[in-house]
Amino acid sequence: MQALVLTGADTFALEERPDPVPGTGQVLLDVAYVGICGTDLHITQGIHPRARFPLVLGHEVVGVARGGEHAGQPLLLDPLIACGRCVACRFGFGHVCSNLRLVGIDCDGGLAGRMVADATRLHVVPDGVPLDLAALAEPLAVATHAVRRSSVRVGSHVVVAGAGPVGLLIALVARRAGAAHVMLMEPAPGRRQLAEQLGFILLDPHDPAADLDVRTEGRLADVVFDAAAVAPVAALLTRLVRPRGEIMLVGTYGHPTPLDLQAVLFRELSIHGNRVYSPDDIDAALGMLAAGDPDVRPLVTGIVTLDGAPAALRRLREGKGVKYLVDCGGRA
Repeated sequence: MQALVLTGADTFALEERPDPVPGTGQVLLDVAYVGICGTDLHITQGIHPRARFPLVLGHEVVGVARGGEHAGQPLLLDPLIACGRCVACRFGFGHVCSNLRLVGIDCDGGLAGRMVADATRLHVVPDGVPLDLAALAEPLAVATHAVRRSSVRVGSHVVVAGAGPVGLLIALVARRAGAAHVMLMEPAPGRRQLAEQLGFILLDPHDPAADLDVRTEGRLADVVFDAAAVAPVAALLTRLVRPRGEIMLVGTYGHPTPLDLQAVLFRELSIHGNRVYSPDDIDAALGMLAAGDPDVRPLVTGIVTLDGAPAALRRLREGKGVKYLVDCGGRA
């Protein structure tokens, strides 16, 4: 099989490798599509704290089983690898495992013709869901997890910081959950345009808090989702929510970041961390894709072949596009 191997920072090689051999309890997959995400950008730049070269990227993986119970069926990979021993795992919260590892970061991922995965970490893709859209179920599960843990309900006012793939998916899931007004903060013109095409309100990028205040006549948001994870956004979060409102942290901050805790105290705000997803969130995301709600296809900027993945990563780094999928099965 062919595998796209990251051999150093921004350095790729297309290698011929032997087909992997599944062990006990594992399934051999013909990889169909792999989504490229922001984490992959950090890895290619050599700044991810755990990833080591050489490495095959790719944790948003959908493929077809070559044998076993689900032979011939499309399956989605849950890339989380929990230790099973820490306190979080013993409480049943493997997605916040103290020693959490991920396929495509701590071990080779899906940018190859085939891969093996533990059968316990594979989810059956429902009938009727195209394989390319199924590849979006992993980031959709991130959004589903955050919205399900929030207080978003029918009529809610919601602000989402960041109109990248996860931010847009959060906005779509929040609207599906009944939010009456979903407003986004995003400085990049291309992403603002896509958010507007999807029917969302775009706040003034120069002063989103003041714009929100005017638009809501001082009501502000019931829930704000931070999918941007940059210091200027953190400084604004407490100004965006009403008293007793909710701040949902979704993006990953790379270091400790100041937050106005006095405002949290005085206005009785709630702050919730949201790390990836649980298996139930993946199944919920697949169910949404099967129902066609939300429609996630507009987020796909393009589909590239395996040897076109490095160029797609460069385009994302340059701010061109939202989501690229890599066709590992020769469909593109």
